[in-house]
Amino acid sequence: MNIRLNAKLKRPSKIVLVVLLILTGSFLTINTVLSAAQYDNGAEPLNKIKASPQYSNGKFVNPKPPVMNPSFGMFKKYLFGKEQRTPKDILPQQKIELDLLESTDSSYLKVTNAGHSSLLIHMDGYRILTDPVYEAKISPVGPTRFNKDIPIDPTSLKDIDVVVISHNHYDHLNKYSIKTIHEEVARFIVPLGVGAQLEKWGVGRDKITELDWWESYEFDENLTITSTPSQHFSGRGITDRDKSLWTSYAIATLNHNIYFSGDSGYFDGFKTIGEKLGPFDIAFMECGAYNLEWADVHMFPEETVQASLDLKAHYVWPIHWGTFNLALHDWFDPMERVTQAANANGVRLLTPTFGQVVEYPGRMQTENWWVPYMSETAMAEATEHTLQPESP
Repeated sequence: MNIRLNAKLKRPSKIVLVVLLILTGSFLTINTVLSAAQYDNGAEPLNKIKASPQYSNGKFVNPKPPVMNPSFGMFKKYLFGKEQRTPKDILPQQKIELDLLESTDSSYLKVTNAGHSSLLIHMDGYRILTDPVYEAKISPVGPTRFNKDIPIDPTSLKDIDVVVISHNHYDHLNKYSIKTIHEEVARFIVPLGVGAQLEKWGVGRDKITELDWWESYEFDENLTITSTPSQHFSGRGITDRDKSLWTSYAIATLNHNIYFSGDSGYFDGFKTIGEKLGPFDIAFMECGAYNLEWADVHMFPEETVQASLDLKAHYVWPIHWGTFNLALHDWFDPMERVTQAANANGVRLLTPTFGQVVEYPGRMQTENWWVPYMSETAMAEATEHTLQPESP
């Protein structure tokens, strides 16, 4: 799949230009003081950072430099576009009942999503969280959740074995959530450089493992977590761009193998990951916040489907959509497009509501729950389609 950047730059009106300057100035002023924590010279983790093949001239880089071309047309669309970027009604979600994630069978895999990329995974008896973000507003200038009620009370989380963090963007690394849960977490697995931020928030260095791509951490003999490449970037302000690494993860136990994409544009690394570490029972794949101007760092839904084929995933669970307004498309567009692409390619999707528990390979929720919440125009244009092809 080859999506080309072809947005045309147009001369903005004076009003639009003034608004852009005000917005940009405000953003830069605020984010200058919100840069991520970094290691001082002489710190042991800094030596590992400097030795990384992904580190060059003081920052981390992608194998293929991403093209990111914000245009005046994009900003104009942001200000005056007619898309339905936020739902008009409260979306359906379930309060997460942690007891439903437990099982007397030690070989089970149960998963639920607290929104965006915040998965709660119970896998062969291990409790694993991904990118925990349990706050309604993710930064002083960032977006607010569509549903302000969080599906889980983070103070109820106990005895968490592992938290994996994909990168340090605000919608994946949340101060409130980390400070609330860290005493209940045995191990944090993070990309190179992200450990400094956790330490600043009170997490002990002895509980943090920083991984480079293709490095693995063995929690014990039955749980292995491998950092795998992704095509993205990092930074929490304007002074720390790409100072820490970004990653995806393969998480394997004796009975199961899953993949968590974090954020990524489509790239040939998915095929390499699938060949080395696949097949996967479930691939939890980014599917949202895409745009032509940043097509190299976020996947379009059709690319999400292709990536899952590259990874040799048995099931695909789209994440990173339906929680925050982070792009210019309709909030429901990711699921309409990924569903059509999945049907066309024989890919099996999992589409539970937020907070709903999926049990592999038993209860595999697949319903188009978002359709009644689409705009009337979009509902009228939507074609009837079967969500899941029959299992082979």
